[in-house]
Amino acid sequence: MNKSFSNLVESLSNQFSADEARDLARLFSSSCQADSITYEELDLDAEVKDDIILLAYEERVLLPMKSRRGSAWEDRILAFTEDERYHLPRVVRFLIEDARKSSQWNIDLAIGKALGEAGENNVNNMVDYLNRVKKLSSKYEVEVGVMQVICNELNLNIDMHDTLDRFVRCGIMSPRTQRSLHTGISIYEMNPCLYWK
Repeated sequence: MNKSFSNLVESLSNQFSADEARDLARLFSSSCQADSITYEELDLDAEVKDDIILLAYEERVLLPMKSRRGSAWEDRILAFTEDERYHLPRVVRFLIEDARKSSQWNIDLAIGKALGEAGENNVNNMVDYLNRVKKLSSKYEVEVGVMQVICNELNLNIDMHDTLDRFVRCGIMSPRTQRSLHTGISIYEMNPCLYWK
C-alpha cells in the first residue's frame, strides 16, 4: 500500500468502518484519474462494488452522469451496468487530492480551492459563509431564505443566484427540486461529505 493511498484510507477512517474506508479509497483512486469513469473501470472487488458505489452516491461523492430531468443530485439515475458513467464533484476531487497528501479531510481548503477555480473572488468570506450555512442546515438541507439571512448578517454583498450557481457547479450543494415543488420554498442539499470529520 503506497503512502498516498494509506493517507486516503486514514482520512476516511474517521467516518467509515475500516473495510468501507479502504474500499472508498480504492474507488476514489480509480475515479480520480479522469473526468468520468465507467462501472467496469472502477477498481473494486465484485462482491462489494455495488454497495460501495451506492454508499458513495448516498454521500454525494460519486455521482451518476445520467439524469431523469436536470442536474440535481436527486434526479441522477444510479445504475450498476458495465457502461454506466460516474464522476466526482469538483469539491470532492480537492478533498481527495489533499487527503492523499495530508491524511486529513480538509473541508475548508477544498471548498476554497473549488470556489477559486470557479472564479470566486472572495474565497475566505465564502468559506466562512458556508460554515454558517452548514450549522443551520437540517439533514444537509437549507432553505434559500436562511442563506439570505446569513448573507445579510455577514454583510455580504453577493448575487444569490450567481452564488448558488457557483456552489452547484463546485459540487458543494444541489437544488432539492422535488421538495421545493411540494413546499413552494427553494431548498438546497449540502454535500454530506462536507460534514465528515
